[in-house]
Amino acid sequence: MATEAPVNAGFLDTITNTFVAALQAGQQTLATFSLPLLGILAIISFYAQMGPLVAGGGAGAGEAIAGMLFTAVRFGVFYFLMLHLTTLATAAYQTFLQWGAGGAGGGFSTATFLTPSAMIDLGFANAAGFTDMSNRLSLWGRMTHPLLPWVYAFAGGLVALAFAFVALHLMMTIIEYHLAVLVGTVLIPWGVLQPTAFFSEFSIGWLTGGLVRVLVTGAMVGIGRPLFRDLTPTLTAGGDPTYYSALIVGIASGIFAILAWVVPGRAAAIAGRGVSLALHGGTLIAGAAGPLRAVITVTSAIRGISSLLRR
Repeated sequence: MATEAPVNAGFLDTITNTFVAALQAGQQTLATFSLPLLGILAIISFYAQMGPLVAGGGAGAGEAIAGMLFTAVRFGVFYFLMLHLTTLATAAYQTFLQWGAGGAGGGFSTATFLTPSAMIDLGFANAAGFTDMSNRLSLWGRMTHPLLPWVYAFAGGLVALAFAFVALHLMMTIIEYHLAVLVGTVLIPWGVLQPTAFFSEFSIGWLTGGLVRVLVTGAMVGIGRPLFRDLTPTLTAGGDPTYYSALIVGIASGIFAILAWVVPGRAAAIAGRGVSLALHGGTLIAGAAGPLRAVITVTSAIRGISSLLRR
């Protein structure tokens, strides 16, 4: 007869790892379509740009060659990005997570970020003193202080619920970033074609926002985790938490949960919106295309000078 595994906070890690594994497998599946899609869009983009020049009949050889090189460089940049998207996304994720852990002052590790159950366990550990006090309260104490059990129960429940929300935010951050990588596998190639570049802009903005969320969340959790782990409420002569300290710990836990949820979300939204506003179809290859733009400029200048000399 098989024994059933006990249900504990580690089940959240199992859920997170299951989602991440499924998203990574889906990303590998979609990766088989990214390069063919990029090739089709690159061909369409090439004819869309070169067709008017050829049909107009006014383009010189230098301008035509520069246009072809510009298109080839743009296609090459997108090809490199799609070919190594998984490696680049994983490296960026680990880098931003390490930055967040480093910004927390050494009280946080990347392994902790990947195990949301640690936050659940920390919340229950902090709430245990209040719930135990409520259970130990005698009948006489309940009669003389009828609100005291409710205060302890409220404080303990608020602490556990606050850290549960932080754990949920960690799960969402991890899963959302891998989902952004999955979607980016088939959306980024559309940036090679100007009319459909908004797909690529959306995907890159989502990835950028996810990285910022990882960085800020890592810093927030890294600062708060050791703080609450070493937290010791004020005790009475009987060794129980005082009424005041119980409320303070509960309120502080709720504030921490709100900060850990709201601040990374706002930072990610600002980062994603900023990227979307800054990007356009040619931004990814602007740096690489600098020399080609110089060639076009020089060619146009020489053509203009030659026309003036012929006059």
